[in-house]
Amino acid sequence: MEDNTDLNKDLCEYLDMCGFDVVGCETGAAFYRALKTGKPDAVILDIMLPDADGYELAQHVRKNIDCGIMMLTSLSGMDNHLTGYKSGADVYLTKDSPLSVIEAALKPLMRRTTRSDMDTGQEQVVPDDGWVLDLLNWTLRNPNGNEASLTATERTIIRLLIEANGAWLTRPEIVMELGKADTAENCRNLDTAIRRVRQKILKEIGEELPVRTAYGRGYAFTSTGVVLGAADAS
Repeated sequence: MEDNTDLNKDLCEYLDMCGFDVVGCETGAAFYRALKTGKPDAVILDIMLPDADGYELAQHVRKNIDCGIMMLTSLSGMDNHLTGYKSGADVYLTKDSPLSVIEAALKPLMRRTTRSDMDTGQEQVVPDDGWVLDLLNWTLRNPNGNEASLTATERTIIRLLIEANGAWLTRPEIVMELGKADTAENCRNLDTAIRRVRQKILKEIGEELPVRTAYGRGYAFTSTGVVLGAADAS
């Protein structure tokens, strides 16, 4: 969350392009409302907000939610860093950090959450002839052991399709599972995302992604597949 409207917008747009599902908040009140509607894998907090203290927000998140916490603030100096980490932050960055650095620091935080979910889940059997979606490492592996890296959106889409066990999922169903509204534009964006991940898998793995589409029915994963990690990781 960030009270500077322009910075908030730029950061949200950049992370969205990187494949993250992002909710931007400019006030502490908006942040608390957002926490009531969904569990984040990670949060990015400013410290100086018009109606809240970022350190207190970090303490609240650490106490109530198992997720990564990044402080992104204009406050530098050892004392501020120490206070941030004591409040529960995993990462403390200043606002002059490049967007690429923010993205790079965010991914391990989300992996940590996924690892925690996996540790509390049941052990899963990986079939020899199946595709494996690894939520922890953000990869998809084919039966021959070749793998490709995925974005957050690609990971969620493939998870939904594998967990459907061969059943068809309509475009609106997938779009809404991604946390977006059922609109024609979002359905077109879904088609684009699936087309791109198909191209990526073919290029990096050398095999076509076993996802089929049919007019009026949507998409289906037509091969054996297993998801390593919690079903609600996103």
